[in-house]
Amino acid sequence: MQKQNQMFFILGLIGTGNIIAAIVLLCAINNTMVSVMLFVSGALLIIGGIADRKHRIGNK
Repeated sequence: MQKQNQMFFILGLIGTGNIIAAIVLLCAINNTMVSVMLFVSGALLIIGGIADRKHRIGNK
């Protein structure tokens, strides 16, 4: 696996896991703040992975 794709895949998997956990928690409990925080955290992790990949490709 290339160096620029490693961080993208890792952060993407963790971000996707956070989004799935947020959806499960939203269905399981009625506390929307916890699920919204997990959802936003997952989205930011995915965006961070994309930005890191673009930065590494740009510096190549």
